[in-house]
Amino acid sequence: MACSFGGGLGRLREVCGTVSGAAFVLGMACGYSDPKDSQAKMAHYHLIQRFAQLYREENGSIICRELLAGCPVKPGADPETRTPEYYKKRPCADLVWHAARLVDMLLDEQDSKSTHEATL
Repeated sequence: MACSFGGGLGRLREVCGTVSGAAFVLGMACGYSDPKDSQAKMAHYHLIQRFAQLYREENGSIICRELLAGCPVKPGADPETRTPEYYKKRPCADLVWHAARLVDMLLDEQDSKSTHEATL
């Protein structure tokens, strides 16, 4: 389901796939199901915007081409061959780690918030 996120969405070099993947996970874990529930929608959008803010603070951007600045990139739409050498030149594995850590932190916060609200 998330295979399209690679390369900043199908190699368009737009929003980093780790950011898209994080939004996907946060949507599954903390999303809303009723599009008319404006409070739930607003709370979820705030969560996603907080993730993006934290990710930007740590990595400088949420945009693939900006995160890959200085990395050799083959032009065109075709994906490059993934080899150990390819990954040595890219920050992608580190960016995945950052995104996963932030998602984990935000999910913990959401759990703590839910637990706190349940006790009130």
